[in-house]
Amino acid sequence: MAEEKGIIRRFACAEKGPDTSGGVSTTSGYRLPADFVDKAVVRLGWVSAMYATFFVVMYIIHRLTPVGQSLSPDLKFYYGILSLLGAVLGFGMSVFAFTSKLPGETKLDVGLVFQILGALVISMAESRHPLLPDEVVRGHSGIAVWMVFVVLLVPRCRFRSGMAALLTAAMGPLGLWINIKLFGIPTPTPDQWLLLYVAVFLTAAFALPMSRVIYSLGTQVSKARELGSYEMIEVIGRGGMGEVWRARHRMLVRQAAIKLIRPEMLFGSANGGGEPARKRFEREAQAIAGLQSPNTVTLYDYGVNEEGTFYYAMELLDGLDLDSLVTQFGPLPAARVAYLWRQMCDSLAEAHARGLTHRDVKPKNIFLCRLGLNYDFVKVLDFGLAKWKDSGADTRLTREGITTGTPAYMAPELALASDDVDSRVDIYALGCVAYWLMTGKLVFEAPSAMAMALAHVQTQPLPPSERTELEIPAELEALVMECLAKKPDDRPQSVREVARRLAAMRFDERWTAADAEEWWRVHHPSPCVHAMCVPEEATVNSGAMVTVQ
Repeated sequence: MAEEKGIIRRFACAEKGPDTSGGVSTTSGYRLPADFVDKAVVRLGWVSAMYATFFVVMYIIHRLTPVGQSLSPDLKFYYGILSLLGAVLGFGMSVFAFTSKLPGETKLDVGLVFQILGALVISMAESRHPLLPDEVVRGHSGIAVWMVFVVLLVPRCRFRSGMAALLTAAMGPLGLWINIKLFGIPTPTPDQWLLLYVAVFLTAAFALPMSRVIYSLGTQVSKARELGSYEMIEVIGRGGMGEVWRARHRMLVRQAAIKLIRPEMLFGSANGGGEPARKRFEREAQAIAGLQSPNTVTLYDYGVNEEGTFYYAMELLDGLDLDSLVTQFGPLPAARVAYLWRQMCDSLAEAHARGLTHRDVKPKNIFLCRLGLNYDFVKVLDFGLAKWKDSGADTRLTREGITTGTPAYMAPELALASDDVDSRVDIYALGCVAYWLMTGKLVFEAPSAMAMALAHVQTQPLPPSERTELEIPAELEALVMECLAKKPDDRPQSVREVARRLAAMRFDERWTAADAEEWWRVHHPSPCVHAMCVPEEATVNSGAMVTVQ
């Protein structure tokens, strides 16, 4: 990884080459985060709008106040032209910043040109009134204020900021020179030139370190966001256990989802549990990375950063989770439920064969996406946190004394914190997920997490056909109710058995690949990268757990 960092390091932000950064700049090898650039572009848009508004307001003041009315017609016309020019320049730059499809870095470069031209308009406006040879210069040029304003709000790299600041300061004497040539106003004395513009050039010199400080903050953020071969771009999800970031592999230019997991959420202490915990984490990640089912989210990489935060790099998916699917579009027809359910079984069957039990199967952890030309493609998420039983020793990567899982989808034996927990808890959860897909309702409604867990232990669920107007085949409903049996022995004994029974069912209206493609064309015609699910916390929930047996 260190070799990769050395290969991609760049040393000048002005360096040319193919832009694979997606809106980031480089300095000393670190790139500005895309969100940092985006925010700078937004500030540029507002700065431009304020610049235009300033000229509009000043024009109105000149038209209404006695001082403005006392000006000669030529001066009134000249100031009117400059006010119009300033307004058009400012509003034009604002519209460009907010609406252009060009990369953020390009917009900021255009903003530097706007900074220079804006200073020229200011100079021509403030230097049109002639100075008498013996007149004392009072105050400072508005160019200095303009320069500081732009430098602090729209930082750029040292070279470009320096060149822009120098040219901006030069617009002061240039604007005065233009007025001298156009209107024959008296040329200031050397003392007046110094008093007018030395402060402007000093401001330009001071603007360089100011810009450097602001820009360095962005590059420090970029450095802090580097995880192995991945560059963090923006947060796309937050939860009780950590964050999920959109990221990019710096060499392959491949996007990924990075899940950051706070160490205290794994081990009950901020120090991450020490080196043994790190080794256990690596061991679990290696086991999970070995899963090859296409219906299991692909794990690209894993590791621990310098602060002790654990992370996974996973494929970034285009679609939505099953919780969002039903919430937005309502319950699904039975044939589609079976179509999706079989894919969930394919993922979990391989995991169970390798001794992995998910223990937090729920709609938020099951992602429906388009993958290439495949539609309604299921990806099971959050095989990320594990308990490993190795040589008889129970070494946990979770906090002691906390039942793992999500109460609304928790098997009775899991809610009771039984030691005899196996893959059949996932079969129970699959029944809860199918119930949700068919009815749009949870198996049990309860006011609290604890009450919900107790309902799964004590209360018999109503058949899904009694809670929906959609037709549910008796054979499918019977399978769901078997999966929801309180005793593990009364459930199907494997997800393979569930998949076989689903495959044998016949529906009056089949759900085909063509149906799936048409649904996606209508409801999700353009790519939509969903915020990958972040494990949540509840009274009896510590997020998505995996057991290795």
